[in-house]
Amino acid sequence: MMASPRNCHTTYLYPSGHPSGRHSEVDWSDPDLEKFPEFPKSTVSEVILTAGDFMYIPSGWMHYIMSMNVNWQCNARSGKGPTRGKQHLAKCGFHS
Repeated sequence: MMASPRNCHTTYLYPSGHPSGRHSEVDWSDPDLEKFPEFPKSTVSEVILTAGDFMYIPSGWMHYIMSMNVNWQCNARSGKGPTRGKQHLAKCGFHS
């Protein structure tokens, strides 16, 4: 599942400077809606990949990965270049 930066308020990101900054406090597979009541307002896309597929996740987008079987994943982040939605992330306390 993935969500655009405009969802940073409803995905309850840990604050900038936190060891898990830019990660969601919510367990997306079993959200505690009493603790995170705005989470259902998040707009997310569910993506199901099969063998040989790959997915590009734009910089700044939140994502939750659930593996149904053995898999490999690789993250590469240059830290350079445009981040779409950075104005939304800035409202949540994150600056490029």
